[in-house]
Amino acid sequence: MYFELKDATADILAKSRRHSDVCDLPLDLISSEREAYDIQAIAQDALGFERRGYAIVGSSEQSRRTLGLLTPIYSEIPASALHACVKEFQLPAGTIGVQCELAFTMLRPYPQTGEPVTLDSAADAVLDCRPAIGIIGRRTRRIFVGDRAAIADFGLHVATICGDRIGTFSPAGLADIDVTTFLFKQTVFAGRAASVMGNPLNAVAWLADRLSANGRQLQAGDIVATGSCTAILQVWPGQHLAADFGPLGQIECIFK
Repeated sequence: MYFELKDATADILAKSRRHSDVCDLPLDLISSEREAYDIQAIAQDALGFERRGYAIVGSSEQSRRTLGLLTPIYSEIPASALHACVKEFQLPAGTIGVQCELAFTMLRPYPQTGEPVTLDSAADAVLDCRPAIGIIGRRTRRIFVGDRAAIADFGLHVATICGDRIGTFSPAGLADIDVTTFLFKQTVFAGRAASVMGNPLNAVAWLADRLSANGRQLQAGDIVATGSCTAILQVWPGQHLAADFGPLGQIECIFK
């Protein structure tokens, strides 16, 4: 794809996201993962919002199957798309569903120069962990299967809703946390935090490794949304979703 077409594609994606609309773009013409992330970065710049962290999609095998992804993907979270303790959310056109996930807050830059990227170093770099709901969706009318289109389309990220902080965060036992989701107070899906790369902290390490390969790093205060601990849930306006993360607390939202 020519550079001019990258700019035009990114601009249309940004306008569609800003106006909660869908568009007609041939994202299947994107020729490489690198090109897809280039388009995503240009589109993020076109949005013009401060970045608040990163959202990962496809961090579990089940979610990748649902979304037609071969590998996990990521995108930056614009400040306008990060919400704290929001109880209602307007679903935009193109919404795919929601992922009940964990949101880490970084304590320090990670990885630091020469620091190995491991589960232990990720745990050391994290300040706290909260339950979260991630809304995922497309900005295109056509559904394109595969990683490249999804990456370019803001990594399918729409918004991240973070719950309250509950007590002191401890990495020990994080992978063993059970997650139960409810729609209209009826149990829908149960999952475990370990479904995210064996341990949600591995998602932080994976992201840090990907960023480091491109000369970047996570910064203190960044949010890292890990991707779904349960199946991707399809939701509709008027539905009430709640998710119980055991010792990490609960989160709920009504969709409009």
